[in-house]
Amino acid sequence: MKLIRCHIENFGVLHSCDIDFKGGVSAFYSPNGGGKSTLAAFIKAMFYGLPADSSRARFNERRHYYPFAGGKFGGNLTFEWRGRLWRAERFFDRTSGDEFRLYRDGELCRDYSAGLGQAVFGMDEQSFARTLYFAGDGGELSPTGDINARLGDYLSAGESADGALQALEKACKRLQSRGNRGRIPELEGLAARCRADIAAADEASARLDGKYAERAALAAELAAVRREAESVRRAAAADGARLRADEARARLAALEERYPEGMPDEREVSVLEKAAGARAQAGARARRNRPGAATVLSFLLSALLVAGGVAVTGANLFVGIAAVAAGALFAAATLCVLFFGRARRSSGGKDVFAAADGVLERHGLGGADYGRAAAILARDVAERDGLVRMSEAGAVAGRDGKEEADAGETARREEELLRRLAAADRDISDDESIVEGAGERRAALAAATEELAECRTKLEDYSAAARLLKEAERSLRAGAAQPVGQSFARYCSLMRSALGDSVYVDKDLSVALEGSGELRSVAHLSAGQRALVSLCYRLALCDHLFGEDLPFIVLDDPFRELDEERMSRAAALLGGLAKDRQIIYFYCHKSRAVG
Repeated sequence: MKLIRCHIENFGVLHSCDIDFKGGVSAFYSPNGGGKSTLAAFIKAMFYGLPADSSRARFNERRHYYPFAGGKFGGNLTFEWRGRLWRAERFFDRTSGDEFRLYRDGELCRDYSAGLGQAVFGMDEQSFARTLYFAGDGGELSPTGDINARLGDYLSAGESADGALQALEKACKRLQSRGNRGRIPELEGLAARCRADIAAADEASARLDGKYAERAALAAELAAVRREAESVRRAAAADGARLRADEARARLAALEERYPEGMPDEREVSVLEKAAGARAQAGARARRNRPGAATVLSFLLSALLVAGGVAVTGANLFVGIAAVAAGALFAAATLCVLFFGRARRSSGGKDVFAAADGVLERHGLGGADYGRAAAILARDVAERDGLVRMSEAGAVAGRDGKEEADAGETARREEELLRRLAAADRDISDDESIVEGAGERRAALAAATEELAECRTKLEDYSAAARLLKEAERSLRAGAAQPVGQSFARYCSLMRSALGDSVYVDKDLSVALEGSGELRSVAHLSAGQRALVSLCYRLALCDHLFGEDLPFIVLDDPFRELDEERMSRAAALLGGLAKDRQIIYFYCHKSRAVG
């Protein structure tokens, strides 16, 4: 593979320029600031594009090479690959957009889109910068994931061994990690809590029999206290009845003193009520029997008949005598009606009034109104009956009542027993809840124990797999590192005296330094030595990454720090390399020219 030509429309300091590349060493001389690094960056950008830019982004290549005057930003690059001629066109905007087109043998090709560098070189931009693109600072001296994958073929399905190890380590950490975290400690804690709960349930179950017996005893004692309280209440009630009976007897004696002839009875009350009723009726009849309009008219008619008869006697004796006789008879009839009615009424009420007057005289109420006297006697009779009943009830209570007891003490005992019984019920309920949950906790313990055994088995398997994978990776790395290390040693042998200390590629495909009998960092190398080591490292990687189809190498002023002797060795090395690969070489001083 090799580069043919490029056209740069606008890219940093380069504007509207066409550049041809030749085989072997294609050298470009320019003083500092003349555009050497810009052209190198343009070649890389044609394959990999440029990073996006924004106000928050760090200063990057897109911002660095964007032209101050604006306009189209980019160009095209023509190269030969797999026996075909390709032309890549890219134009960039200020922030992130790319306009990309790819032509194959003059025809538009859509096979690789924007991932051209990955398709052509089989690696990402970072790996390209550590193998085929060499800046003057030497760059990193360690492989990337893409480089490792291509050299060692570590993983199936395109994953790296590091990814598999990370997955296993994450799986192990999910099961158990530092700080007592992970599923295994979680299950162990759950199992411990379940065992503690089950032990507490067993203890609670053992306590319940005693608590049931204690509660039964409290309930029996409470029942006894309540019976005693009932007896106290009955005794208190009997005391009250006796007290009320004594009061009733005293009031009854006082009442009987008011009636020296003996207490009235209901019969006498009835006599007075009848007399009151009879008097009320007699009064009503008397009012009704007073001469009314009819009686007056009757006497007036009688008088008129008599007077008329007398008046007409002289004219007609017979008619006059008849009229006088009729008037006299009519008057006599009216008088008879009045007289006999009053006689009947007076004879019917004499017996009732006589009996009522006798009752009034007996009880010292002579002259009193019958109705008022009946009310007084009825009141006293009712009171006498009530007092008698209260007295009799007190006598019965006195015979049936028990000895007096302390009601307050009984109430206090009942309240205390109720409190203790409620506490016992709560305590029993708590223990019963614990016992009822034992079955669920036993099931949870069984499930946790089973899962815990599975997790521990998985942890052992994952840990063993990680150990085996690490061992396999070390073997693969050693196998992949060996040929790279041999190539590196071969290139370094051409400049052994220039390097001085012993440098080599370790099992991790990183450059190591040994000097004065101890291992050191390559940072101890001078800038010139580091540039030579970096070149040898890249060449060794390329030998084993690309095989016979070696791509071009871009060298951006790599030897500016070398002295004359080391430069001659480097130039000889490049001359030998140029026989089978294309080298794009940029330099800023004519003393760094490569023939």
